[in-house]
Amino acid sequence: MTHGLNEMARHCYGYGRWAAPYWFIGPEQGMGRSENDDLTRRVEVWCALGKHELDDCRKFHQRIGEDKWHRTRPRLQSTWRPLILLLMTYLDRPADNERLRNYQRDEWGTLNGETCVIELCGIPAHSSIVKRNRECFREERIQEIRQRMQSYNPEWIVMYGMGQKKHWIAITQREFPHDNILKIGGTRIALTPHPVSCAWTNDEWKQLSKRL
Repeated sequence: MTHGLNEMARHCYGYGRWAAPYWFIGPEQGMGRSENDDLTRRVEVWCALGKHELDDCRKFHQRIGEDKWHRTRPRLQSTWRPLILLLMTYLDRPADNERLRNYQRDEWGTLNGETCVIELCGIPAHSSIVKRNRECFREERIQEIRQRMQSYNPEWIVMYGMGQKKHWIAITQREFPHDNILKIGGTRIALTPHPVSCAWTNDEWKQLSKRL
């Protein structure tokens, strides 16, 4: 690894703010096809923005030249859309596609917003089959996420990706019950399939919001 990539793999967690009440934790950030799984621009931008643990989602994507998620009428991002739908339903806000687009564009993963959108692995990839050193700094990141959870006590956390279950258990230090919802202190933690790979309907995401 180059020095910048090594630092990003270790210290870059995602978007939003640790003090947000609603957390979403996934396996890793995705990448657009046009990036050809080349990490150079992302590393450059992450370094230029100050090498923060959390950045502003909109600002970061604008800086890497990816505008489709934050333009005037953005495309709904396939991973984010069901998660935003869940959040809007939980908050009893309108959840039609136009409202989801507006939330994605203006509020998702902002530095002063209500979401913390982070990843288990700090190195993005177009898909899980792309070769990456995903174990790099994993134990350290698991410990850091656990410590942040204990410090900030979010209202709830959604951990998505059943293939990462052993890592979610390592973070929580608890086995998930049959309904896949834990409560640790004042924080409820839900384990779900990955929004892209699962066959959950909109209604199933909405039902999860009620269980939370």
